[in-house]
Amino acid sequence: MPTSDATTGRTGDTSAPGVGELVAGKYRVEHVLGRGGMGVVLLAVHEQLEDRVALKVLLPEVARDQDVVDRFIHEARAAKSLRSENVVRVLDIGTLESGTPFMVMEFLEGEDLNALIERGGPLPVVDAVDHVLQAMVALAEAHASGLVHRDLKPANLFLTQRSDGSPLVKVLDFGISKRYQPDLVGGAKLAQTQRLMGSPLYMSPEQLRSVRLVDGRSDLWSLGVTLFELTTGRCPFEAESMSAVMISIANDPPMTFERLGVAVPDGFEAVVMRCLEKDPARRFASAAELSQALVPYA
Repeated sequence: MPTSDATTGRTGDTSAPGVGELVAGKYRVEHVLGRGGMGVVLLAVHEQLEDRVALKVLLPEVARDQDVVDRFIHEARAAKSLRSENVVRVLDIGTLESGTPFMVMEFLEGEDLNALIERGGPLPVVDAVDHVLQAMVALAEAHASGLVHRDLKPANLFLTQRSDGSPLVKVLDFGISKRYQPDLVGGAKLAQTQRLMGSPLYMSPEQLRSVRLVDGRSDLWSLGVTLFELTTGRCPFEAESMSAVMISIANDPPMTFERLGVAVPDGFEAVVMRCLEKDPARRFASAAELSQALVPYA
């Protein structure tokens, strides 16, 4: 994460608005929340409403790639189309004076599930299931509208709180999501550029082969990997290189809880392993069906 320069107020990335700068005439930048390979996320305050928001700004070298800009805009539209409380809310989108696009999202306090297990270790089954069940509320809505996320993983599930203090999981990053019909997300070009996008550790065998083979059952595979990792601290397919992991996903059986010495309630492993069937037809048919199978473990 970049640090702010004390004299210039810059974020450590000269492309991003500096601390104290006003974006789009209404969002005052306070500090940097994080930085990745694609962009920087800033905490800002709406000047009139005094609401805290998160500004996601693409890096200039990334913003020169029109395919990336298209995905960025697609992420905003995809998230905006979903109404579930379990999806991060997109409030606005615009362009800086430099021409770099930015997105305004609700500001969330908490941490993603990857950070949670890195900090505290694997979760009890009941907690892992509760978090995933919440994510599946968002997923069910997305799938009902023909939208597949394609990058579900612990890092894209954010744990925050409702106003009453109860835990709330928000699904992040619809940047590489896809409609069942490619022409509904901007045509074949967008689908083609997304072919290798995502996180291979969490990808289904069919997603590794071709984006055209992906439907909602691919997301259920990713949630199976996520459940396994949340409860064991390990991914069910591991190898010394990413290419070897991809081969393992396509050909090998997943690791088992027993092999890792992790005790889980009767029947829970069968639910996770059904998510990880190589053949999509052997998995749960829908998010609703998987949710029903997981409810006894919540």
